[in-house]
Amino acid sequence: MAATTQVSGIDRSILGTRIRQRRREIGLTQVALAERIGISASYLNLIELNKRRIAGTLLRRTAAALQVALDDLDGAAERRLLESLTEIAHLPSLDGLGIEDGRTGELIGRFPGWARGLAALARSERAATALAQTLTDRLSNDPFLGETVHRMLTRIAAIRSAAEILTEYPDAPAERRDRFHRIIHEESRALSDVGEALAAYLDKADAPDRRLTPLDEVEALFDARENHFGEIETAAAALAREIGPGHAGGRRDAARALVAARLREPIDDIIARQPQVETAAARERARRALAAYAVDAILMPMDAFAARAAELRFDIEALAAAFAADVTAVCHRLTALPRADGRPRFGYYRANAAGTLIEMLGLDGLAVPRYAAACPLWVLYGAQQSPETVVRQRVQFPTGARFVFVGRARNAGETGFGQPRHYVTDMLAMSEDDARHTVYAPTPSAPVEPVGPSCRLCPRQSCRHRVEDPLAE
Repeated sequence: MAATTQVSGIDRSILGTRIRQRRREIGLTQVALAERIGISASYLNLIELNKRRIAGTLLRRTAAALQVALDDLDGAAERRLLESLTEIAHLPSLDGLGIEDGRTGELIGRFPGWARGLAALARSERAATALAQTLTDRLSNDPFLGETVHRMLTRIAAIRSAAEILTEYPDAPAERRDRFHRIIHEESRALSDVGEALAAYLDKADAPDRRLTPLDEVEALFDARENHFGEIETAAAALAREIGPGHAGGRRDAARALVAARLREPIDDIIARQPQVETAAARERARRALAAYAVDAILMPMDAFAARAAELRFDIEALAAAFAADVTAVCHRLTALPRADGRPRFGYYRANAAGTLIEMLGLDGLAVPRYAAACPLWVLYGAQQSPETVVRQRVQFPTGARFVFVGRARNAGETGFGQPRHYVTDMLAMSEDDARHTVYAPTPSAPVEPVGPSCRLCPRQSCRHRVEDPLAE
């Protein structure tokens, strides 16, 4: 299925508005555009009002008539922006303001800059709130902070007492005055040392002017490139010939050395050319992510990997064995597969034992919460009950969309007897239709589990696992 010729339900409200906006920008009337694409003006009017769908050949003709690329009308960035703004519209702090969440797509279509700005402000507010909550908790419970504040108050009291004595008794003997001056000097120095220690303990912001979290910026970079970097793939294919035989660990070390020596500048160039990465922290995170991408591309060259993946029907464990790689690296390579007819599209999500999403390479049509915890029924969380085992889950969202999730929990801590196990879960996601091309294709009798994006956005009132009421019903 070619993704460029279809429009999902979540995009429809963007697409019609963007067609209308672009038509007006180039000075075309509805009648003129309708004639160019071979439909009636009344039908075009329904499309622009988002009352009729448009896809396939008609969508391609419309893009050509409007002199824009197809992706400019129906882009992944707009879909994710729509998901984010829909979540924002239902935040408790905005409840009762009468936000027209049904017209979010129109906002994105007409004023994309304002839409991105609102999303950025909401993420910035979320980050500030999280930091305030963290600091509040630390101030209330952290013994280091309690002791440090007590020491500061003690020093301040000593300085104040000495200063009051000097002020109230100006005729005190010089010896006593010198003594109190020494007290003020010593206590001031001690107070300064305590203050520096406290500042060092609390100082975590290396980019205080950031509008988004570094993770958001890097995610936006990968999303804009559909998780595929052709320039890295080309360079990696050449470097792969320089990696000799050997055990997996040695080959990976050799690939890392090649990336550090030969691909540092190309990676920096990619980051510099992508507007999604703005802050210093995000650039450093992006540099690490692209370096890891390059290492995997060297060890699993795309042409060979794509052919072997199709042969093995995208079995992550079999691919890991075929390329002497770990499952995480295989999952990353599957998301990097270029679009092709009959080739499934994959999303990748990684969560730690606390349920926090620590990495995400998104999948079109699958909305993952950014302002709340995801649905606890996802295999992303349940897989940790059966570590080192691949678990398949066939799910249906309240919208009716069906996906297949494949999760595998692995130990991310030290190995050895007596060592604690700290698990993280790797999860691949694919549409149920795409899953037909994989070893994970569910049988007709396989159960379909009702899930949601998160409790706040899920209308299933009868769910026994609900922890929050939905914000919109």
